[in-house]
Amino acid sequence: VLTMKFALSACFTLVLAAGADAFVAPQHATFLPSTNGLQANDAREITALNMGLRSFFRGKAKQAIVKLDDIVPVQEISDEEVRSLFELWNDSLQTGSSKLVAKRYAKEAVLLPTVSDVPRTDFDTIKDYFDSFLLKKPSGTIIEGQITKGVNWCQDVGIYEFTMGATGQKVKARYTFCYVYEEGEWKIAHHHSSVMPEGISIAEPITKERVRNLFHLWNDALATGESSIVANRYAKEAVLLPTVSDEARYDSDSIKDYFDAFLLKQPQGEILEGEIVIGTNWAQ
Repeated sequence: VLTMKFALSACFTLVLAAGADAFVAPQHATFLPSTNGLQANDAREITALNMGLRSFFRGKAKQAIVKLDDIVPVQEISDEEVRSLFELWNDSLQTGSSKLVAKRYAKEAVLLPTVSDVPRTDFDTIKDYFDSFLLKKPSGTIIEGQITKGVNWCQDVGIYEFTMGATGQKVKARYTFCYVYEEGEWKIAHHHSSVMPEGISIAEPITKERVRNLFHLWNDALATGESSIVANRYAKEAVLLPTVSDEARYDSDSIKDYFDAFLLKQPQGEILEGEIVIGTNWAQ
């Protein structure tokens, strides 16, 4: 059995060697196939044919090497330029225009936002998210991140922190920005932002009936005529955009100040119709 295996291996090696040298011209006349009755002219023709075939296949091999630039134009980008794409996005936040922010995203972008459970997959829904988010006057700073680059794409992943200009609140979150080169410009193809999970307390789920009852608690506070009681219905970092004042209120004192005057009218409210949305630890 061992002898047969050796013999088979030897034959296989000879076949491979023959296959590899099929188009290699003979180096010595003693290897010309003269035993078949070929004349010198015939031998030279065979040699020329072999050499021609070898040149032909070498040329084809060179033609098979295609540069990526021949298929698609490659847009180079440095790590510094990748990071600057975040600054462009952050600058668009400072304009307060949700339309300008949405234009930073690619045509088929996906936004998984920080304070919404709804994925945004087109210009209109991305703009809709920033319609409300920009009211907080956010400004972001990257704390740490890692950059990866490919052919006409790059990504920046890490942790950033936002300062909400409307309230002074600071929010730290994890982020992923994936960029693509689209129509001569780097755009955001995927953006995922989520609050740091450690330390988050999850409240018990709330029903729509309980959400609506919160209005009645606020309305009952109006009935007391005490602005301090009404102001206590608001969160520490609440934002009040009041009915009969052009001034936004961002803290307990300014909210109380508004109701000092408003309660003189002895208001009482009633909801005629409304839509309730519930998320994790929030409802509207």
